[in-house]
Amino acid sequence: MSIVRREDRPVLDRGPGLPTLQQLVDRENGSENVTILVNEFTAGETVLSHTHDVEEVLLVVTGECTVTVDGRVEPARQGDAVIVPAGALHSIGHGSAQPCTVVAVLGSPDLQIGPTR
Repeated sequence: MSIVRREDRPVLDRGPGLPTLQQLVDRENGSENVTILVNEFTAGETVLSHTHDVEEVLLVVTGECTVTVDGRVEPARQGDAVIVPAGALHSIGHGSAQPCTVVAVLGSPDLQIGPTR
């Protein structure tokens, strides 16, 4: 069994308007099938529209956000999971003053975090 301690993984500050991002699990620390990312939002932050070659599941751990998948906009709140098909254009917005945490699970251990803008 492998335990990845959140406090041992770096948190990427991606700049104004973007949530912090932590690549918690990937091939580098033992995963053979998934990447897990932790997005921490404060008011007005957004994950810009992008795609992945693999399916992604977004789990809202705390707070509320707005998820857009292929043009369909839906509110998502604590406990909700959003399934994003491979290749779907998607984004996450957060306008509330309350913090929001979204965990993203992607079906590849080799995901590379790309440009932030």
